[in-house]
Amino acid sequence: MQRTNPFYHRGPIHDARFFRDRSEEIAQARQLLSLGQSIAIVGPRRIGKSSLLLHLARLAGRYDRDCYVYFDCEAWTDASPEALHALLVEALTGAQGRSLAWTADSSHVLPYREFRSAVRAAITPGQRLIFLLDEFESLSANPHLDAGFFSGLRALATAGEVAFVTASARSLGWLTFAEPSALSSPFFNIFTQIRLKPFSDDAAAALVRDLAAEAGAPMADSTVELVLELAGSHPFFVQMAAYYTFARLDAARGELSPAAWREVRAEFVAQAEPHWRYAWLELAPAERKALALAGDMTRAEPSLVHHLRELALVVDTAAGPALLSPEVRAFFARQPVDGLWQLPPLAIDGAARRVWLDGCEIDVSGLEYDLLLLLAARPGSVYTAGEIDAALWPHDAGSAGNGERLKSVVKGLRRRLGAYEHLVQNERGVGYVLAVERLDPG
Repeated sequence: MQRTNPFYHRGPIHDARFFRDRSEEIAQARQLLSLGQSIAIVGPRRIGKSSLLLHLARLAGRYDRDCYVYFDCEAWTDASPEALHALLVEALTGAQGRSLAWTADSSHVLPYREFRSAVRAAITPGQRLIFLLDEFESLSANPHLDAGFFSGLRALATAGEVAFVTASARSLGWLTFAEPSALSSPFFNIFTQIRLKPFSDDAAAALVRDLAAEAGAPMADSTVELVLELAGSHPFFVQMAAYYTFARLDAARGELSPAAWREVRAEFVAQAEPHWRYAWLELAPAERKALALAGDMTRAEPSLVHHLRELALVVDTAAGPALLSPEVRAFFARQPVDGLWQLPPLAIDGAARRVWLDGCEIDVSGLEYDLLLLLAARPGSVYTAGEIDAALWPHDAGSAGNGERLKSVVKGLRRRLGAYEHLVQNERGVGYVLAVERLDPG
């Protein structure tokens, strides 16, 4: 009997059975909305903002009389204010189970006065109207919407009968700086921000364990750990890793065979890398360089940690900030960076004459650095002892006893490399080679 895979969600979650965690954010949002406070839900792509909005609307229908109106702004980046008024009224009437004599689209228009009258007429005594505005950046970037449009929305909120919940990847404060001409309205000052972060480790594990069990194929604890090793605690990546794991699960044991695990990892990485690359492109060049070097986030610059935390690629642990997962760390280590010699597990900053090994800086002497840089110029190729001698001691190359001094430098460099001393290999009777591959700086 074929099992239905419960980890299929790549978009918003519409079925409450599959919505997990976020209890703290839900409680905070409902408490604020009960007071008439507008809210800005902020978080990076795929963190679950749309799912949270939809779940708020479901809860409202179950527990209170307030009318929640979901509206996806993404398709309306070029609509006029009057067209958006008409679209919002259509969404409102649909949420209340009513119908209009017309179907709103970008060709229908509604002046603000009529829009305000329609909204107020839809509110019954003791009821509050809450607009859930998903993909709010689309409205903030709409060139036809000026401060007057947003001030009109604020006027509805000021009366206390309407509240707004926006969902955006960037904070509303950031959006006002990005589009100052359109977003100078005091509308953007009425919001309390709730930032969505990755799940806790326990919540992520519970999501995997519970959904698999409910689908009739419980996962062993060791399998759940493998899923989180791939995905970290990010809900989107957890769903992705669990989907491929569930599809190859030995239902009798709740485990993966070694071959199945390799297939799961390959499929997951292929699907996840475009999302990680999108985040990589959001970083400034200096941040990319720091990230490629600093696998240990406890030593990274606070500004970089803060930015990665906002992108949901750094999580806070008992030991301090850490990258989301080993796979994310490996991805960043594979990204070529200008000004950096990347020869995993080695990285060399040529301008600063500094060396990193597995994300940790190591101390090397001047001659050890010169030898390493020389070998790194042609990784995998042998340098003769004469070539190395001429590069390290150009003024007295070929002098007596130079073989011993080269051996001393090689010995010192290998000692610095520790468990990776084998990377500097001796070709007997010829010279030395650095046994790594260099990333294409592209």
